[in-house]
Amino acid sequence: MECTPFINRKDAKRLLVRGGESAEAEVTTIEMAKVEVEEEEEEDKRPKSNLPDIDSLIFGARKPGDGSESDPDQLPSRFLLMQKGNREKAKLAFEHHLQWREEHHVDDILKRPHPKFDLCKRMFPVYIPGLDRQNHIVVVQRVGLIDVEYGDKHGISGDDLIMHYIYMVEYCWNIIDSAPGAVMTTVMDLKGVHMSTIRDGQIRGFLKKIVGTMSNNYPNRSNKTLVINAPHWFNTAYRLVKPLLRPSTRAKISILNGGKVQDQMLIDILGADHIPRELLNDPTLIPSTEDSENTGHVMSDIEKEMRDLCIASLEKHGETMLPVA
Repeated sequence: MECTPFINRKDAKRLLVRGGESAEAEVTTIEMAKVEVEEEEEEDKRPKSNLPDIDSLIFGARKPGDGSESDPDQLPSRFLLMQKGNREKAKLAFEHHLQWREEHHVDDILKRPHPKFDLCKRMFPVYIPGLDRQNHIVVVQRVGLIDVEYGDKHGISGDDLIMHYIYMVEYCWNIIDSAPGAVMTTVMDLKGVHMSTIRDGQIRGFLKKIVGTMSNNYPNRSNKTLVINAPHWFNTAYRLVKPLLRPSTRAKISILNGGKVQDQMLIDILGADHIPRELLNDPTLIPSTEDSENTGHVMSDIEKEMRDLCIASLEKHGETMLPVA
């Protein structure tokens, strides 16, 4: 095949003067081919996206390997475990879960646009710093930093926060670790929590609702819960409710009141590579980075990928992220 030599625009103009319409057609074809090659080269230079197809982000309540395939009532094993093998109670609990998923459109929550993603994180700092030493997903909840005034100012309701939390949880169990038996380690930071915080009806109602939502719809998903920086009065309150908790639940909860013991337990469980420095009483226990020195919290790769997915969904639906101000 004979190759056509590259012709710049100046030579093309001279050719047009000499050759008229036929020369114009030839040059147009050459220049169009050149543009196509340049576009292909630029496309090759762009980084390839690792994001899943947005339209495929639909996930149901049942998963392969969760026990529902062989169960006569198609019940996932987690719901039977939640009800200690009581089939009738498990069937009722799972029916309520299916109704809840339908009512709140949970199956396609990752597919739908979530323009309040950044605003919700700003109002209630909840994030995923990485995996713990046992490769379980770690979720940090900084309850003492819930900013009700900010939420009111930007139109963020308690239901918005709960659905944001569901968005994150669904991302955990469908994108990060889809294994039916996967569990997470939760770090609940009570730094900044006072009696007035608990007396605040809005905050108390939100916390009560989110705990109930998680307990009813994501049973047996907890590996361990570390309640850190707990004020001493919290220990008294916890002793009152502790007998009401299932023994399996009580065994997974550790109440820590700060100091060296707390720091060491966080490092032992989460690992020095993944623990957020802002959770430590003594941040010098782990190496610092320039970003952590300047911002306090550094977004993990998991958080960045989750936000990228959110932005991709927004773009697909012609929407944009609401700004954090």
